[in-house]
Amino acid sequence: MDLRNEDLPVTLQAFDLLDNKEIFIAEQIVNSQSEVATFTNRYAGKLIKAKKAAVNDSKMYRANAPEKTRSSSSTNIVMIVIILIIVGLIVYGFSTGWIQEKLNLKI
Repeated sequence: MDLRNEDLPVTLQAFDLLDNKEIFIAEQIVNSQSEVATFTNRYAGKLIKAKKAAVNDSKMYRANAPEKTRSSSSTNIVMIVIILIIVGLIVYGFSTGWIQEKLNLKI
């Protein structure tokens, strides 16, 4: 199925025919020809209908789509732990006099 870029976004619907009745299978709003090809390949042999997607429909689907989650929270925790270990070692080094001895400090 080829669509013009002016027609996109389009809502594609797949139906299965059973006893002259259309049974709904799937629906997807597509924004590119490659998405159209993927949908038609996935539902090959089924009845596929296309209709112009309303602007607010495509916004609704984009709003409900999962967004990229930030995986930096685990990185932040690791960095905090490393900083706490370094601060702890510095405090321990000063309290035992090891740092003053190694750096020849007169404190």
